Amino acid sequence: MKAAMNKNGFVIDIDYGRCGNCGACVAVCPEGVLHLGTLILVADNNKCTGCKRCVIICPADALKLMDMTGSVLTVESVDAKDL
Repeated sequence: MKAAMNKNGFVIDIDYGRCGNCGACVAVCPEGVLHLGTLILVADNNKCTGCKRCVIICPADALKLMDMTGSVLTVESVDAKDL
């Protein structure tokens, strides 16, 4: 599901076919961008600062962080010890 770009130039793209609603991403998001809705994971992209923690922690590889050009951002720049 594609979402609108936020003021910081990032958007979380959620692959609902892969997401198992485990909540791991919700627990690591420092900005409270993600929360578990009644049936699906929900993202408030206006809060996203692009830290990539949710992308790294997701066991189902269901999340992508995209920039304003639509390019998927890689996770190499985040150290796992910071999660």
